[in-house]
Amino acid sequence: MSIKPCGLKITKDKRELETRGTPMFPCGGYFSDISKEVTGDIPWHWHDEIELLVVHSGEARLNVSEMSYTLHKGEGAFINSGVLHSAQIEGNDGCILNSFVFKPSLIYGAVESIIQQRYIRPLCNSNDLSCIVFHQTIDWQAQTLRCIRSAYDAFQNEEFGYELFVWENLSHVCYLIIQNMLSVLKQQKQDENMDSVRVKQMLNFIHNSYGDSLELKQIADVSSISQRECLRCFKFTLDMSPMQYLIKYRISVAARLLRETDESITEICNQCGFVSPSYFSKMFKRFIDCTPTSYRKVL
Repeated sequence: MSIKPCGLKITKDKRELETRGTPMFPCGGYFSDISKEVTGDIPWHWHDEIELLVVHSGEARLNVSEMSYTLHKGEGAFINSGVLHSAQIEGNDGCILNSFVFKPSLIYGAVESIIQQRYIRPLCNSNDLSCIVFHQTIDWQAQTLRCIRSAYDAFQNEEFGYELFVWENLSHVCYLIIQNMLSVLKQQKQDENMDSVRVKQMLNFIHNSYGDSLELKQIADVSSISQRECLRCFKFTLDMSPMQYLIKYRISVAARLLRETDESITEICNQCGFVSPSYFSKMFKRFIDCTPTSYRKVL
């Protein structure tokens, strides 16, 4: 089980589709060069697993629901189960992330064990702990960063017993988070943030209908909210409008079709919901920095 380059496979509701390790060791380690992503960023997605990451080089802007954080080299973050998130390069030096994505069951073992009931379930259900940024200047967070890096090195080398070492370090990270966030966990609300619920519903609609001619009202109607409230939810949660997100998603699908099929550019344009090849080319160049024709030629 080796470190993998990050290549997101995302379902229509923006849920990441990826097998983490094996059923016996449900944990994946990833090397993510953000500059190599099609749109130059890690797009909005979510997964049921917990994610732990460290910035290996450069700087990143981590977006988690309605919050945004700048992470410098050596800093990291905890992203909770089921939380929408994305990342972009901050600055001009690129950015590489080292990360683990693992099922909570890796830590608690047996279903309904005391570890699951008393510790991991409250952590994963906490709306107030959707993300924690780790800084090297805070003792317990510096210790957390060391655990993640040590586990990553062991995962990469795959020497005998590395699974035990990875499990030990990731378990200790969970312990440090729970121990130092105990007051938050005791006060947590169990209901999922309504904005997040609505945005997930609307993303699901967009990903199922991106090829159609969509208007803002159609997207808002999915969650039975006004157009104004729809705009507010997207801006608050994803920091972009629904139509901006729709265009970006269409471009990401078009890029995949240009890579993986022999369909003509006009066919891809129509399939992805663009009104004309010229507008498609204009939007593609805005996001990818080249025309669809040039993009296909360099593959």
